[in-house]
Amino acid sequence: MIQFQEQDHMRLCIIFLGIGLAAQHDASKEGKPKNPAFGNPEAIAAGKKLYANSCAACHGPTGQGGRGPNLRHRGAWHPLEDDGLFRIIEKGVPSSDMPGSNLPESQIWQTAAFVRSLTAPAIESTTIPGDPAAGESLFTGKAGCVNCHRVSGRGGMLGPDLSNIGAMKALEDIRESILDPDADGFHRYKAVTVSMKNGTTIKGVARNRNNYSMQVQDAKGELHLLNMRDVKEVTVSEHSPMPRNYAQRLSKEELDNVIAYLARQSVRPRDAAKK
Repeated sequence: MIQFQEQDHMRLCIIFLGIGLAAQHDASKEGKPKNPAFGNPEAIAAGKKLYANSCAACHGPTGQGGRGPNLRHRGAWHPLEDDGLFRIIEKGVPSSDMPGSNLPESQIWQTAAFVRSLTAPAIESTTIPGDPAAGESLFTGKAGCVNCHRVSGRGGMLGPDLSNIGAMKALEDIRESILDPDADGFHRYKAVTVSMKNGTTIKGVARNRNNYSMQVQDAKGELHLLNMRDVKEVTVSEHSPMPRNYAQRLSKEELDNVIAYLARQSVRPRDAAKK
């Protein structure tokens, strides 16, 4: 219990120190344009290499966290302005495991640009590997995604609608949701098996449930309205209904193609989404 409290205290220290650093630079950033490294594909690519050498050991290769915080979750660092993020990388965080950097200023800006890109909507990315057209063919064909997911009104209804996924999720989050569908904790999409007292069984996803009734949507998209008095047993899976073997079912190139297709899905035009 003491160890948990110490870790929790450390996280709070990082949050408040980060916000404090940002506040210190409020005056200097007024009227100051953001560093051109942010949103610059070349700078982000350079920052990715610098991150791999200096930051990945603690924060994970894709920012998923480890010894250091998860950088893809909008936590302590995300509210920081560009100057604040720069200073955290440059100076580190006192009384924590976060060290300062010996990199020159230009490379710190590149690293900051890559870190910022980890939470940018996928549709804003300009350098996405893969072929969106080939990804659409995989989505509707070999990968079978369309059986459960809808894009622009076409597809199944068991899983989330992906028509706006490129504007909602960062690139690495889309990749993670395919390779590890349980990672983001989509509780609304946990699979359920309902055994009825009349001997029938219904499998699907529970949309609504209370002490008196339950709604289950099956793989065909049909909604079953159930009275809990007629239900014998409800079994909730620990996993998402989505297959967890896409790393084996798809090659790296095919996976990149599917991600490229999903990254371009937005209810707004791409230029508007970038504003």
